[in-house]
Amino acid sequence: MKDAQQQASEAADSARSKWAQMKADASAKMDDLKAKIDKRNAQLDPSAAANDADWAEEDAAAAIDYAEWADDNARLAALDAIDARVRADDLAKASGT
Repeated sequence: MKDAQQQASEAADSARSKWAQMKADASAKMDDLKAKIDKRNAQLDPSAAANDADWAEEDAAAAIDYAEWADDNARLAALDAIDARVRADDLAKASGT
């Protein structure tokens, strides 16, 4: 019985040790991969970076244009709603309701 318990304990310790080693290996591989990605990003072609900046600026300009259009449209909708309410109130007064 003691032999079996001893063997089970050793097997559990071995499994924990192997699991810890696998985790450490995976972590090291992930760190290496991240380092390679960072290095590749640091070496990005300057013209590609300029193109990315151009696209980002164009997207920002389009977003601003859309926001201005939405603001103008909201103001027109509010004025239309005011006009419709005044007209409805005038018609209600004229009909005596």
